[in-house]
Amino acid sequence: MSSLLRPLDHAVRALLLIGLVWITPVSASAEEGPTVAAAASLRPALDAIAKSFETMGGQSVRITYGATGNFVQQIEKGAPFQLLLAADDESVKKLAAENLTDGMPVIFAHGQLSLVASKDSPVAVDAELKGLKAALAAGKVKHFAIANPETAPYGRAARETLQKEGLWDEVQPLLVIGENVGQAAVFAASGAAEVGLVAHSLSISGELAPKLNSAIVPESEHEPIDHGMALLKGAIPPARSFADFVRGPEGRKLLEASGFTVPKN
Repeated sequence: MSSLLRPLDHAVRALLLIGLVWITPVSASAEEGPTVAAAASLRPALDAIAKSFETMGGQSVRITYGATGNFVQQIEKGAPFQLLLAADDESVKKLAAENLTDGMPVIFAHGQLSLVASKDSPVAVDAELKGLKAALAAGKVKHFAIANPETAPYGRAARETLQKEGLWDEVQPLLVIGENVGQAAVFAASGAAEVGLVAHSLSISGELAPKLNSAIVPESEHEPIDHGMALLKGAIPPARSFADFVRGPEGRKLLEASGFTVPKN
């Protein structure tokens, strides 16, 4: 597994300045409302959901976006989150098994993986990965962006896809690894990587869609991406209210608008 390449540093610094690397808390008045840990893939939907929740009379919500696996480790060490919105269901089940949740976790959304490339990338984007294979054969891919497969479920789905297509060994030396899928999407959108595999929700977001060509990868290429939710021990009542709101009509509508499918409640 390669680490993040030093030539990308200047691009990352610039993108941090404009708020496209999604690893920091969002919203204010943390002392009044719940603290939420959420997978980076959820940011387009969850920012809108939190805003709607606050507008409709709920308390303000402080959301920190990052990689699901990192949040699990932090919660196990006592991080004061009250709600986890993960990019998989195994993580919330793990916390439940460790008696760290308030009640049983639920699946609240299903995500999709997209192949993405910047508008001026030499890689032609298609769902069958034909353009990617041609670009690899021609030596046009120098950097390939994915999230860390060890901590980010979308990174794991990217690895599964490349393995199934017989491309993993070829791509491994080219990898630039995002701490979370939001960072990986930024690497592709900025042109710091010629191509990447990231969350569909990010590829169609208002910030990144104008910069990217994208195609949804068939779900048969990887394990299902089931987003799980769990209230954590010590959660305050507004955290439960926000969790209910995410699964309610308004939350479902906004999740679907951001490219997720939602299970029937």
